[in-house]
Amino acid sequence: MSRTMIGVGIACGTIVAALACTGKTADVGGDGGSGSSGASSSGSSSGSSSGSSGSSGSSGGLVPGCPTSLPANDTSCTTVLLQCEYGTDVSPTCNTLATCVSPTQGPAKWIVTPPQTGRCPTPPPGASCPASYAAVPKGATCATQATCAYPEGTCSCEIYCGPQGPAGRVCDAGTPLTWVCTAPAQGCPSVRPHAGAACTQEQQYCAYGDCSTPAMRCESGSWHESAQGCPVSTRTKKQDIHYLSDAEREQLADRTLSTRIATYQYTSGDPSKHLGFIIEDDPESPAVMADRGHVDLYAYTSMAVATLQQQSREIAELRREVDALKRQCTRALDSNAKKPSGPK
Repeated sequence: MSRTMIGVGIACGTIVAALACTGKTADVGGDGGSGSSGASSSGSSSGSSSGSSGSSGSSGGLVPGCPTSLPANDTSCTTVLLQCEYGTDVSPTCNTLATCVSPTQGPAKWIVTPPQTGRCPTPPPGASCPASYAAVPKGATCATQATCAYPEGTCSCEIYCGPQGPAGRVCDAGTPLTWVCTAPAQGCPSVRPHAGAACTQEQQYCAYGDCSTPAMRCESGSWHESAQGCPVSTRTKKQDIHYLSDAEREQLADRTLSTRIATYQYTSGDPSKHLGFIIEDDPESPAVMADRGHVDLYAYTSMAVATLQQQSREIAELRREVDALKRQCTRALDSNAKKPSGPK
C-alpha cells in the first residue's frame, strides 16, 4: 500500500545553513524519566493500543476527536489538523497516522498514512543493546556500534565527540565508541506519547529519537508529530551513498527552478504569513518527507545548493565561451591592423 499524501503544507521560508548538524548529544535534555520498557517493536507507549505495529487497534488514550479505531481513508472528520496514531511500535513512523485535513473544496476528511515501507516494524534490540533505556550506561565507552530504540528515546554506541550543532566537526582519530542517548527534555512525558494523546502545555516540544524520527509537539490540546530540523550528516550514520552525476544535478536544478513558490497562512495556530511551496504541487519532490505531509528542510536546502552548483558551472562555461570569443576578436583586429593599407 503506497503512502497517502497528507494535505498540510509545511514551508521553508528561509534557506538554512545547518547542513552538518548530527542531532545527537550525550543524553540530550533530561534522562527521559525512569522506565524499564524494553526496546522492542511491540513495546508499549502512552496512548498505544494492543495489536501489531501499524495495525488499526484502538485509540487508547487519545482525545475524544480521535475515533476509537482507525478511520477509513477519505471519510469525513470534524477537527481540522487533528492527528491520531494507531499501533504499538516505538517509532511513530512505524504506526498508522490519520490526519484530518480540509481540502480546497468540500468537507474535511481523514487522510490515512500507513507505516513506512522497508523500515518497519522497528527491529527488536540486538545482543549489543541493553534491555531497557534505564539500563544504558550513558556516557560510558562501549565495544560494538549499535542503535537501540526504546519508548523513552534512542541510544547509540557510536563515535561521539560532543555536540555537533550549530556546525558539525570531525572527531579526533582514536575517539572511542560511547553510549549517547536522545531523550526528551525536562518536563516532557518520559515515554513518547501517541499523536492524538491529550496534552496541556501548548507548543511543548519533545524529541524521542534522532533527526530521522518525528518529534512531538503539543498543539490545540493534543500531541502532533513535528519534523525535526537537524539532519544527520555524518557518513557513519548513512548507507547507499550516491553522489549526483552532472546529468542528475542538471535535472534537479531544473526541478528546483520550476517549483512554484507561494505565500499562505495556516488554517490554525500561527496566524502569520509564510513563504514556501505547496506539497500537492509536487508531491514527488525530493524535498517532501515520506509522510507526504512535511517538507524535508535538509533536502530543500540541498536542492537549492545543487541549483547553485549547476548555475555556477553554466556561468563558468559561458565565461570560457566569452573569453574565447574575445581572443578571436582580438586576433582578428590585430590581423586587420597589420594588413598594409591600400593606395590612397
